[in-house]
Amino acid sequence: MTTHMEIRKVQKLGYSTIVVSLPRIWVKEKGLKKGDNVIIRIEDDGSLRIVPYNDVAERGLGESYVVDVSKINSKGLISRILIGSYLVGHDNISFQIEGKRLPYWVIDEIQSAINRLAGVQIVDQSLNRVTVQCLIDSSKFKLNGLIRRIYTLIFSMVEAIKVYLGEGDKSIMDQVDKMEDEADRVYWLTVRQLLLSQKSWRLAKDVGIEHPYHIVGNRAIVKSLEEIADRLYDISLNIRKVSYEKLVSNRDALDKLIYLLDYADRLIGDSMQALIELNLVRANDLLNNLEEFKEEVQEIDIMFLNSLANDFELLSTYRLIVSHILRIADSVDSIAEITINRALETPEETVKWIKEVKEPITK
Repeated sequence: MTTHMEIRKVQKLGYSTIVVSLPRIWVKEKGLKKGDNVIIRIEDDGSLRIVPYNDVAERGLGESYVVDVSKINSKGLISRILIGSYLVGHDNISFQIEGKRLPYWVIDEIQSAINRLAGVQIVDQSLNRVTVQCLIDSSKFKLNGLIRRIYTLIFSMVEAIKVYLGEGDKSIMDQVDKMEDEADRVYWLTVRQLLLSQKSWRLAKDVGIEHPYHIVGNRAIVKSLEEIADRLYDISLNIRKVSYEKLVSNRDALDKLIYLLDYADRLIGDSMQALIELNLVRANDLLNNLEEFKEEVQEIDIMFLNSLANDFELLSTYRLIVSHILRIADSVDSIAEITINRALETPEETVKWIKEVKEPITK
């Protein structure tokens, strides 16, 4: 975000009106002319914000984007267009085809995308046109709350997997599927919030973003969390491919798997605490623990190779799960690194800021 600053003198117009002229560069950029209206908003910090009245983003009026379905033959593109439009902040998207009915596969892809997005629904539908609208008030969804929500879903997914491994109740694994879908919805909503915040600093403040450069770090954090949820979903799928009877037939291997999931769960929790507190030491300890964890995962992987050598199905399942657990560790690693960087933006107990006055060098 570039900043242009000018000092302008306040002048008196007539008997009582105080005026200040607008910067020429800004007027030209906004396309303002004599007689146009502007909105003047008093911010919480006492500053004034001037916005052109016809500024669509600030007035909350969205344009309608129309997709010509007749020009799309690539599978999955309809869904990706809808999701992409949602992310960049388009509130109204129409899919239409001239002169004939929309194919069923188009309706299916639209519905599939809607199921993955928060606050989106079909508001108008005819034989040749479907209009989708996002009904979300972006200012109501705080970034920290969305991040905490994804963490909560991740912890619930781990717990559900462990309950299944302990009890064999397959119905609880269906909950993992639903929680992964919800994690996706919260992830897409969070990305939308971040992209909209790039366009409007007012919105960025509303959702709790303190600095523009935090947007990139927050995007990396939520992406890491989304990948953790994806890996847990993959683990649940791998587990379900093997009968529960076969899993419990090798108790040592199963106990090791539960141990790794417990360990990963603790590390994810530590990443959340470090991020919430912006705790430099906690984040560094987490990175050290991650190195130890990865070494232990590799040792257990070798144990699986030896103890399950005669059962290819079970061995391949456990080794796939190990690979997913290592990828979870990598995602936690990324969150810890960002936490350290953000903690160093302000002085704290470990790293103090001291302004030193250097004496001039004399010959």
